Amino acid sequence: MAELEPVDVIYCSKCAMPPEYCEYGPDYERVCEPYLKRTYPELYAKLQALKGNDAAAVTNDEDDDKADAPERPSEPWTTEERLTKFYEQYVPEKVSDVPTLLEKYAGKEDKLFTALVKKYGPEPEDPYYAESDSEDDEDDDDLAENMEGLHVNSSANTKKRRGIKAKKAVKNETRILIQKVLRNKRKATTVIVGMDTVEGIKLKDVSKAFSKRFAGSSSVKDGPKGKEIIIQGDHMEDVAEMIVSKFKVDGSCVYLDFDGEFVPYK
Repeated sequence: MAELEPVDVIYCSKCAMPPEYCEYGPDYERVCEPYLKRTYPELYAKLQALKGNDAAAVTNDEDDDKADAPERPSEPWTTEERLTKFYEQYVPEKVSDVPTLLEKYAGKEDKLFTALVKKYGPEPEDPYYAESDSEDDEDDDDLAENMEGLHVNSSANTKKRRGIKAKKAVKNETRILIQKVLRNKRKATTVIVGMDTVEGIKLKDVSKAFSKRFAGSSSVKDGPKGKEIIIQGDHMEDVAEMIVSKFKVDGSCVYLDFDGEFVPYK
């Protein structure tokens, strides 16, 4: 009787089963498959070939997707980078003057950017603020929770009003919420929700007006409670004043977030 030679059997360290049976486990795609790709690439390719899949093609596609995805910077632009990007967009021949300008306007950078925006146009958008990430999602959740505590007039009370009072009730349907959101506990943005409830305005035009007024990037994005305008920097009270004076919104319809509680501007 011939002796049987021992066979080395590979076991997945994640589910403790042979790789041929990993796919029947509960966490194959999330746990086992990445482990097999990384630890036993040849075995993984062989198993995929038996199933009619091209493991190399799958892996390459995933790598290509990662390579194509732009990497979000971990920090906003510095003042020097911000000024350099501005000149690169509008007057690239003056980029070499940036160090001299920073030295000349030390402590007065906001006035410098205000003058530049007035002369040339809006600032280039900082990619740090361009796309939302997990931190932005957390900020959106916080904003949504704060907004839930804001009481609005009931439709029953509105229907009872007539004449001038009825017109006033319709006007009060405009509710604009302004909140400061911290990024990495240092940088701040101002988030405005509800400008789309103001009749006769376009959010892109409003965003451009904010960008020009505060000499910083301003963008319109979808948020948990509708369209948001996000402005670089902490400008809560100045934004409220501008909404009332420039866009003719009743101050009682504008709310500012102070320590998690929305308070009417006027």
